[in-house]
Amino acid sequence: MNKKITVNLAVAIAIIAMTVTFVVTMILSMQMFNHTVSSVREKEIMYNKLSEMDKSARADYYGEIVDETLYDYIAAGYVTGMGDKEARYYTARQYLDYLNRQNGVVMGVGTDVIKDANGYARIIKVYPNSAADESGLEKDWFITKIGEADVKPLSISQINSRLMGESGTIVQLTVVNATGENEHVVEIQRHEFDLPSVEGVVPEGTTTAYFKVNLFNSRTVDEIKAYLARWEEENVPVEGLIFDVRNNPGTNLSSTMQVIDYLCPVGPIATRLNKDGSVTTLETSDANEVELPINVIVNGNTAHAAELFATSIREFGKGRIIGTRTAGRGTIQCRPVALSDGSAFSYTIGILQSRGGTTFDGTGVTPDVEVGLSAEQEADFYRLDVNSDPQIRRALDVMDTLTGRNTIDATITPNTESTAQPESEAVQEPDAE
Repeated sequence: MNKKITVNLAVAIAIIAMTVTFVVTMILSMQMFNHTVSSVREKEIMYNKLSEMDKSARADYYGEIVDETLYDYIAAGYVTGMGDKEARYYTARQYLDYLNRQNGVVMGVGTDVIKDANGYARIIKVYPNSAADESGLEKDWFITKIGEADVKPLSISQINSRLMGESGTIVQLTVVNATGENEHVVEIQRHEFDLPSVEGVVPEGTTTAYFKVNLFNSRTVDEIKAYLARWEEENVPVEGLIFDVRNNPGTNLSSTMQVIDYLCPVGPIATRLNKDGSVTTLETSDANEVELPINVIVNGNTAHAAELFATSIREFGKGRIIGTRTAGRGTIQCRPVALSDGSAFSYTIGILQSRGGTTFDGTGVTPDVEVGLSAEQEADFYRLDVNSDPQIRRALDVMDTLTGRNTIDATITPNTESTAQPESEAVQEPDAE
């Protein structure tokens, strides 16, 4: 009798279990189905809308539709519609240029230009062994035309876009000298040229090495090592380092953390605050370091990973920050996602946090020593050098204090607030390099 009851009970339990499993499976399946249907409907609405617009335009539009251009603008519109101010769409050409810049190689004329007050493009730098260098272009010359296009109506990005181009292509530039005379046309054949990320010098009368870091890329740490090795070989005394990251967009987080690792002692470098509230450790510095005091010069255009670099030097106890409050752009972007046609796009995946767990996004990094530039100095920033730039001179004075060469700034105390609490060109996710 007991055995019969046990069998019946077992059968009943099995039936209940199957029923519960069936019900749970059905509920989950319905949820998945509803989500899928909802997703399909949303995509259908999106595609139908584009299809309706495309059908109408192709039937009655008076002009010509260039499909490649149309697709780029559709993709760019999607990225804009995400509402992510740091998201970016790269055309196939822009993505190739981006990849080359990360490796320190660029194709084009080989100049840096600014929009001058007269409306023309003033050359502020000619890269060695570039097409511009080989063609005799010089700093402070003006570019008045690119091909047949007058430069005055063009934005600086449009000017740069026309100067860049595939290796072997030819561009005609109308140029005048620094005094606005001797207008002539130069025919330049674009080709690859190296884009150094770092320029280093030991100013005369000092034992401090000054590094201007224009951007962080895969070559930066090796370029710094090469300068230090050369000075050691030449018996140039170096007792301190100054890194100038003013106007550095800090778009390569991985390469920036390599430099921090090289310079700083053991410890975590940075973390990423994720959407779900979790925290991911991005990189940790090993025990090796450059055992010299370090100062960092920053300004309002020091952004993203360059801000991390500055605050890391302070938080690792290596030195001080000189200049003005930074940009406060502390989000992390995924590495650009390559698309089938050669284009790419990137978007925000988290908030960048320093080793102390704080973020500078929206607030910036406050310097230990506040030093600004006058309006005239800001306007002619590219003309300033280690002798005439007040922010560099102040950084050298502070370094002399740190190395014991003088006691002028002995009363300065570091600002221990590396950043404030949780606004942003975009930092790449390091593990995607």
